[in-house]
Amino acid sequence: MLPKKRWKETSASLKGSINEDGAQSSPHQRLYAFALKALTRRNFATCELEKKLLESSDDPSLVPAIIERLKVSGYLNDRRTIEIFVQSQRNQKSRGRTRIEYELRKKGLSLGLIREVMDEVYPAKDENEPLIRALEKKLKTLSPPFDAKKLARLYNHLFARGFQSEAIHHELRKRFHSDFE
Repeated sequence: MLPKKRWKETSASLKGSINEDGAQSSPHQRLYAFALKALTRRNFATCELEKKLLESSDDPSLVPAIIERLKVSGYLNDRRTIEIFVQSQRNQKSRGRTRIEYELRKKGLSLGLIREVMDEVYPAKDENEPLIRALEKKLKTLSPPFDAKKLARLYNHLFARGFQSEAIHHELRKRFHSDFE
């Protein structure tokens, strides 16, 4: 039986690749091609891609030039990365602003840019819709009656998803009236 083909490119394969012309490509060209291939799979924050390139390159001095070239070409854009990430987290995963901001800061993006884009794409007043979606989804997994322990677990679940404490309290009071304090 033949061994499985490895699709993931390693730093070893970056060392000596050959062009279609049969000529040896430069380390800069190989690293740039590696960066473009990574960006076709998903959006990267600048610092994430820089870290990935530094791990894959034998010559760290090439990385800043490649990052700048990608920015000038429009392939690397932190603002667009934040917008796409916020939309997916908000709509598909029903996450709150706090959790999304935390995840973006973990990626190494600047807090100022994160807050600027978040205010445009996901205003605080729009957080109620994803909160209700997350609450409805979680309520489907819980069986009534809803005692204080279940409501506390529900609150903790929603809080961990990044929703504001006041909004969670308000929504739970609205649904469970006197059961939730």
